[in-house]
Amino acid sequence: MPDSLTHRRRGVRLRGIGDDGLVSTEAPEPAPAPEAAPALEAAPAPESAAPPGELRPTGRPNARLRQTVRDMLLSLAVVLAAIAVIMVLTWRPTPDPVRVIDPVPALSLARAQADYPVLYPEDLDSAWRPTSARWEITPASEPDPAWHVGFVTPEDAYAQLGQSATDDPSYVAGQVGPAEPAGEWEGWLRYDSAEQRALVRVEGGVTVVVSGTAPWPTLQLLAERLSPTASPG
Repeated sequence: MPDSLTHRRRGVRLRGIGDDGLVSTEAPEPAPAPEAAPALEAAPAPESAAPPGELRPTGRPNARLRQTVRDMLLSLAVVLAAIAVIMVLTWRPTPDPVRVIDPVPALSLARAQADYPVLYPEDLDSAWRPTSARWEITPASEPDPAWHVGFVTPEDAYAQLGQSATDDPSYVAGQVGPAEPAGEWEGWLRYDSAEQRALVRVEGGVTVVVSGTAPWPTLQLLAERLSPTASPG
């Protein structure tokens, strides 16, 4: 018999030779099955867990949202500051639309050349703004020059003084415009229309006309203030 301990006989694995010299044919005892690991019990869900799909606040402020709002406010402040700077740098006071002139040169020339006392209103306040002054020949006054001075009145209307060494009706017609005779006032002839009013006086061959769009009280004040010695200022 071979000495090998691994020979099989009739399908029985030789276990080995015992102390008595016999070959043991007993099958080895099966190894005990491993004990099954105890089943793990699922941990109970915390009572505060939110249902699936439901968003729960974390209790912490949204730093990104706060940063976005702060950035928007800072950007708006920068834009407003830039607009304010531009307005300050480009602002200019609104100029007076009335172009005020100095009537002294024309008045001085008229008084130096005229053969009659050249009139000018005295004691007018600064609300009377002279806008025109001329000593020049007109078609109705030729061959002599005529004196003219015009004002924007305190109520922002217009009033003017015309004076010429002529009694030509065309001179009066050119001064009163569409106004028609409408009585008298303090030795003056009144002319009136919807657009214009006038006071006319002819004395010593010199025609004086106070006219304009100003109301009657303003034109009458201008007529009362006329003086051969008054000067602007």
